[in-house]
Amino acid sequence: MRYRLYNFSSTSANGDDPSMDAAFASQLQKMCPANRDGTKRIALDTGSSDRFDESFFTNFRDGQGILESDQKLWTDASTRVYVQRFLGFRGELNIYMDSGRSMVKVGNIRVKTGTEGEIRWVCTAVY
Repeated sequence: MRYRLYNFSSTSANGDDPSMDAAFASQLQKMCPANRDGTKRIALDTGSSDRFDESFFTNFRDGQGILESDQKLWTDASTRVYVQRFLGFRGELNIYMDSGRSMVKVGNIRVKTGTEGEIRWVCTAVY
């Protein structure tokens, strides 16, 4: 997070990520000063941290994504359409329907056991 707040860009006055809303970046900089130890915790969804809903995606649209990878979902034209799908009243319905479908798919994944699969202690190497 500090990288996005202080060392991200030479084009920004504060060095923050230019895709972040300026007021939001300033607020985060006050919460997470550059000279601190980095143990401060911030909710990934500043609008409704106790549930998964439209607010999570609204943050991206408004330049308030906490993680750079989340914010890229909005700033990258190839993925913005997916975020837009989850905005507004219909978006809330899409979130619940798509989440339900995803959980069913994950539940149908067959776990590999014994010699069927492999464990990679180093992602680039197969032992």
